[in-house]
Amino acid sequence: MDFREIEKIIDKYIDEIIEFRRDIHSHPELSGNEKRTSEKVVEKLKKLPVEIIKNVNGYGIIANLIGNSKKKTILLRGDMDALPINEINDLPFTSKNKNIMHACGHDMHTSILLGTSYVLSYFKDKLNGNVKFMFQPSEEASPIGGSKGMIAEGLLENPKVDEAYALHVLGIPTGSVAIKSGAATSRSDRIDIEIFGKSSHASLPAEGRDTIVVAGNIITSIQSIISRNMPPNQTAVITIGKMAGGNRYNVLADYVKLEGTVRTFSTENADMIRERLKKMVEDIASAYECTAKLNYQNGYDFVYNDPALSELAIKSLTEILGKENVIIQSNPLPAGEDFSFITKKIPSVFIWLGTESNFNKGRCTLHSPEFMADEASLKIGIKTLCKLIFDRLN
Repeated sequence: MDFREIEKIIDKYIDEIIEFRRDIHSHPELSGNEKRTSEKVVEKLKKLPVEIIKNVNGYGIIANLIGNSKKKTILLRGDMDALPINEINDLPFTSKNKNIMHACGHDMHTSILLGTSYVLSYFKDKLNGNVKFMFQPSEEASPIGGSKGMIAEGLLENPKVDEAYALHVLGIPTGSVAIKSGAATSRSDRIDIEIFGKSSHASLPAEGRDTIVVAGNIITSIQSIISRNMPPNQTAVITIGKMAGGNRYNVLADYVKLEGTVRTFSTENADMIRERLKKMVEDIASAYECTAKLNYQNGYDFVYNDPALSELAIKSLTEILGKENVIIQSNPLPAGEDFSFITKKIPSVFIWLGTESNFNKGRCTLHSPEFMADEASLKIGIKTLCKLIFDRLN
């Protein structure tokens, strides 16, 4: 099939998809609360020849497009939730919901998936197989996530899924994609550290046990876990993102809580860091006659891109985007992503989609209050998914 036919149909629908994206961008919803977004998606899907299953693991949606039920079924994923961030962009469609923003591009992912469902539905009779569209809630709800619950509620069955693909916007040039075969993202674990001491007047510190001093020592010391326990050619990240403790400037704090994340690219390193963290936290607290407790939560595993499917995807996308626009990543990115739960069960490919151009250069940092996606990447994303589907089914 001539891909130019597909591009004509993409052009037919792209203005509606841009309008849809702007609408859900201006009405973002947090993980587990994607009610309006879900309703808007269903409203659009009802126009298409798809079987719609609503309220899957909350507000998740499954839409099945049956081209040939006896053939292969491919799953496409788009996540819908936003983040608790106050948008500072000055756009006609800036978030109307205070302290909630699509700062990770999930409005783009949802819109790309919807646009792809429009185009593939148009060509339904030419599909030698089936497509399952997965509109996912709660991707940002680490360490649980939304994909695991959708899998538990039958996502990968009826029809049984054979392959899966997902896109995620990134600050690389619009018109390009990036693929990393094998481990493509990091494992994303969560840590809470509670430190217990004894309060006293700040002028009499010997009568108390200062948990803030302990916290400071823990924060600086745990960085040596990576530098002194891992080979130079391996990498990991331990970051403390939140610290809370103390009630008054002149009183020793008897309690401090630290919250953070651990990013690794192998199970072995994750296990090692967990063990070293526990010992270091407890021993440092003990040295100051305090006690401490580590709560280590296993989060999203690393996304694993099937090597054979990755090579085929690279070949397919090179044909429509050009070799210069298909970036082969040498290293995985330290991002957490719950599409990993699908990649552990089904041969899959996770693709980074470029969304940076001259108008938004320097404003493509994910989870930033000024994150701004290039809407031209909507069309590129739809082209990408459509090309993969036609090549893999036909």
